[in-house]
Amino acid sequence: MANESILTDTGSANPGTQRGPSPNPNPRSIGLVARLRLMSYEKKKQLYGLLFVLPWIVGFLFFFASPLVASLQYSFQNPELTPQGLQGRFVGWENYHYAIFRDPAFVREAVNSFVNMIYSVPLILVYSLFVAVLLKNEFRGRGLMRAISFLPVIIASGVLMQILKEDVFSQGLRGGVETVYLFSGAGIDGVLTELGFGAGLIEVFNNVIARIFDLTWRSGVQVLLFLAGLHAISGDLYEASAVEGARGWEQFWKITLPMLTPIMLLNVVYTIIDTFTDYGNGVILMIYNAAFSQVRFGYSSALAWLYCLGIGLLLGGLYLLLRRRSANLQE
Repeated sequence: MANESILTDTGSANPGTQRGPSPNPNPRSIGLVARLRLMSYEKKKQLYGLLFVLPWIVGFLFFFASPLVASLQYSFQNPELTPQGLQGRFVGWENYHYAIFRDPAFVREAVNSFVNMIYSVPLILVYSLFVAVLLKNEFRGRGLMRAISFLPVIIASGVLMQILKEDVFSQGLRGGVETVYLFSGAGIDGVLTELGFGAGLIEVFNNVIARIFDLTWRSGVQVLLFLAGLHAISGDLYEASAVEGARGWEQFWKITLPMLTPIMLLNVVYTIIDTFTDYGNGVILMIYNAAFSQVRFGYSSALAWLYCLGIGLLLGGLYLLLRRRSANLQE
C-alpha cells in the first residue's frame, strides 16, 4: 500500500508523464498546410490575390521602376546625346509649359484620344457582353468558338503584334494618317468599284469593316471576364424568376446586368487603359516621334507624364462614379 501511494504521488507530481493532447497547440509547431486550413475565407482570398499579383510586383520593381523614375527625371531636363553619353540640363517646368500652352498638336491629339475613347469603350463593352452571352449558352462547337474569341489576345502577345506595331509606328512617323486601324477593307475596293458603288459608299464600307475587325481584336479579355461573371451567377435566380413569369429579356435587365456590375467596372477600367495605350493612338505616336525621331527625350517624357496624369484623373473619377452606382444597383 505504501509503495502504491508513493507511485501514485510520484505520477501525479510529475506532469511530464501525462501524454494527453494539448488543448492549445503552439502556432509555431503547426505546418504551412495546417495554417492555411485554419485561415478564414477572407484571409485566404487576400493571400491568393497577393500571390497572383506578386509576379507583376516583382517584374515592376526589377524592370519598370527604374525607367519610370528616369523618365520623370528627364521630363524636367533637356537631355542631349554627347560623346560622354546622355547629358541632361535642368529646365524645370519648361517642357510641361510648352506641351500645354505652346504645342497645339498635343492638345489636339489628346482631345481626339478622349473623344475616341468616349465612343470606342461603349462599343467594345456592348460587343463583348453580347458575345459573352452567346458563348454562355449550350451549343455544338461552343469550346471552339470560345477559343476563337480569345485568339486575338494570344496573337497580340506574339511576333505578329510586333510587326503590326512597327507598321503602325512607321505610318504615324510618316504623318500619313491620324488614326490607324489594325485591319482595313481596302482589299474589297476593287470589287465594290466593279459593282458600281461610289467612293463615299466604299469609304463607309471600309470604315465598318475596320471597326468590326477592330472590335473583335480588342474584345478578347473583356469577353473572358464577362463569361466568368456570367458563370458566377447562380442558376437558382433564373429558375425562381422563370417561375414568377419573367422572360429572358426581363431576366437580363433585372438579374444578369446588376450581377455583372463589378465585372463591368473592371472591364471599363481595362478598356479605357487599352484604348489610351493603343499603338494607333495619336498621342502615343506623338510621344514616340518626339523621342526617337526628333531625339527630344525630355519633351517626350513630359508628354508621357501629362498623358498618364490625364488618364489617372479620368480613371479615378469614373471608378468613384461607377463604384457608387454599382453599389446602388446591387442593393
